[in-house]
Amino acid sequence: MSNVFTPDQWDSLLSELVRVTKPGGYIEIADRRYVYAGEGPIFRKLSSATFASYLKRNIDLKLMNNLDSNFELQQNIGRVHRIEKDLIMGPNGGKIGLVFQDIAMLFFNSETVCEFVSKEMGISEEEYKDMVEKLVEEFKRTSVKCVHVRFWAQKQLLEEQS
Repeated sequence: MSNVFTPDQWDSLLSELVRVTKPGGYIEIADRRYVYAGEGPIFRKLSSATFASYLKRNIDLKLMNNLDSNFELQQNIGRVHRIEKDLIMGPNGGKIGLVFQDIAMLFFNSETVCEFVSKEMGISEEEYKDMVEKLVEEFKRTSVKCVHVRFWAQKQLLEEQS
């Protein structure tokens, strides 16, 4: 969901997550950094156009890199934990790589993404769909590396809040 919320919306979202979590409960947020390595030309074009469309809507994809600092600003939150793991998207990344490939394909095949990204690229929706269709084959020949980031923190118990 990091590619949906503006920075101000993230602040409100984190505040609301803390508010509705009972004392002693945990909040966890996981996503990936939107920087890739080892991608092929099709994935590079699609992701570059996608990122450009996000910027036009004030979506800060770098926010995920430092979400823990935003998290720490929330009242009643204990220590924020962070784990990062490198993943390979596609069949060269094993089972988890295939899951990430499926997620990417669902994303790129959605009507909304097709509409916005094809416009961003200056191509027809049919040309866009042809490009996306070739992406599965490209994933077989490449090892697109991304970093999965996971944050979690515990809401302080009532006696710890004072």
